[in-house]
Amino acid sequence: MAQDDEPKTTRRELLGAVVVVATGVGLGCDAPLVGEDTGVARDAPGTDGAGTDGGAHDAGAGTDAATVDASSAPDAATPPEPPPESVAEASLATFPLGVACGDAVDDTAVFWTRYAGTRELELVVWEMAGEVYARTVVAMVVVASEGGFVHADVMGLAPGARHRYVFFEREAGVRSLRSPIGRMRAPLAADAMEPLVLAACSCTSNSRAADTLARAGQRDDLDVFLYLGDTAYNDGAESLGEYRESWQESLSRAGYRAIRAASSALATWDDHEFDNDWNPETFDRDQRAAAIQTFFEHQPVRRDPAAPERVWKSVRWGRTAEIFVLDCRAERRPSTRSTASAEYVSRAQMDWLKDALSASDAVFKIIMNSVPIADFPGAFDFAQNDRWEGYAAQRTEILRHIDDGAITGVLWVAGDFHLASAQRVSTSGPGATQVEILAGPGAQSANLLARFLGGDQFDFATGDNNYTLIELDPATGVARIWWIDGDGSTLETLEYALA
Repeated sequence: MAQDDEPKTTRRELLGAVVVVATGVGLGCDAPLVGEDTGVARDAPGTDGAGTDGGAHDAGAGTDAATVDASSAPDAATPPEPPPESVAEASLATFPLGVACGDAVDDTAVFWTRYAGTRELELVVWEMAGEVYARTVVAMVVVASEGGFVHADVMGLAPGARHRYVFFEREAGVRSLRSPIGRMRAPLAADAMEPLVLAACSCTSNSRAADTLARAGQRDDLDVFLYLGDTAYNDGAESLGEYRESWQESLSRAGYRAIRAASSALATWDDHEFDNDWNPETFDRDQRAAAIQTFFEHQPVRRDPAAPERVWKSVRWGRTAEIFVLDCRAERRPSTRSTASAEYVSRAQMDWLKDALSASDAVFKIIMNSVPIADFPGAFDFAQNDRWEGYAAQRTEILRHIDDGAITGVLWVAGDFHLASAQRVSTSGPGATQVEILAGPGAQSANLLARFLGGDQFDFATGDNNYTLIELDPATGVARIWWIDGDGSTLETLEYALA
């Protein structure tokens, strides 16, 4: 299906700059600067969202942070300084995992890198007007934590605007080398209704080239990328050092460095971030702590001091979409399977999800669900206890809540199965009108059982490696979905009227 209308390029009024720095990251305000970077043309169906305007809202986990007023920030008339390209890019050994940005909420986002050097490090974030560096949001010194990780929570992003950022090495206060240049878009304003372009992937085995992610990283129109789990295959790791080594093996691949620099991220975990099919009721406590610590170290996400193991939350993109990030692994209680009190997610998470879905006035409700909730046919029954179907009471509870509440715009987005698909959640009963898509695998062997998926329930299925593109149009309530392989070829295009 050919791509339809493209959103027009607009700009917001320039805002003042405020900086929020997360715990463990040092702060120093320097002279702000403005520079320039070149965009990367897209090569697959989607929309070009460069420079569109809007804002943001979050109902998820908070951050333990201090706020500093960047009073030296320039106004819109400040002359531009030399572009970042005037400073040479450092070797891969200095920034071995590149740069990333994530948990973008309201006017705030987490800017991330892993720094292997010893010099002073400066983060600069710019607001863009097309290819013009229009405003310096912040220029500040940051300090890496143990292990070299930087998580800088920056406030003052212009709602809906495209931004770019870079980490500079400095010697005696002079910029000497820099990281790759990262790109992100701030969420839409609270009342904005504009088309959004999301992408998603799952299942990227450390032993395989991530060509699909490299292809996705060439796009310049992504608003947010959804990491659905199995981002790193840490099977066999036990110590903190072993988990770090496995994460770095995964994220050092060219594909991951490309996509993480191309868009802000929302991330959850599945089993391989801990161990294959791990059981939360019996898993070693120290190993669990190491797995959780390294997830938060390597992803550009906030860790809530009040709930340091919690990943579930929701993020608003204006009135177009609310994205619900679930934890479908770490709160399971397998001993409760097939009982009336089956616990696939904690009671706290379930009650939060139901209340938040009911309260949301967003046109689309995107549910990041690492393991599918759909009723799969008999060929998949051997793995039934590893997904929602093995915890029937809670599966019925959430599907019935959506049905009985006539909650519109729901799209379940999952991974884990080493296949891509699109289907109704149930053949009958609760969930029969709800839609779920599977994204990925990004770098895995194909699930040969995909050939059994069809009939009236399944609209599409393949085991081919892919990333999945989701375009949300709030004016029509239609979600258009593409599955795109590492060559840039579209495997399938579908659309669903959800609202």
